[in-house]
Amino acid sequence: MSKWDIQVESVRGVLGKTGDTAGKFEDAFTAYSSGLASAAKSAGTMAPGVAPKSGTPGPVAAALQEFAGKTFDDLRYLPARAAKSIGGAAEATAEYVAGDLTMAANAQHDAVPDPKLPPVKAEGDKGK
Repeated sequence: MSKWDIQVESVRGVLGKTGDTAGKFEDAFTAYSSGLASAAKSAGTMAPGVAPKSGTPGPVAAALQEFAGKTFDDLRYLPARAAKSIGGAAEATAEYVAGDLTMAANAQHDAVPDPKLPPVKAEGDKGK
């Protein structure tokens, strides 16, 4: 039988740090969106010195918009996957602890079984 040997407090510490980092996804996505929008706006048009008309992006801006659209679902996946992974690791650690406690209780119970006493004989009973 294989034996697990994890440091529960260390796992909890890592899960906490991972959760804190995953909590920063929203800020990163906001910065990502702002950066793409700024890059698209700064890209201009193909005609030198001509400002783009409202709603008419240049080729670089159009490419950035297409890139953003195609990566949107991938980016939404990251925090969802992180949350599931963190939750799963926390649940597995809790089950490990519960299993460890159950095994310890079973071992203690098996270590000190109820004593087996001989039956009490009635007075005057000569072994009949």
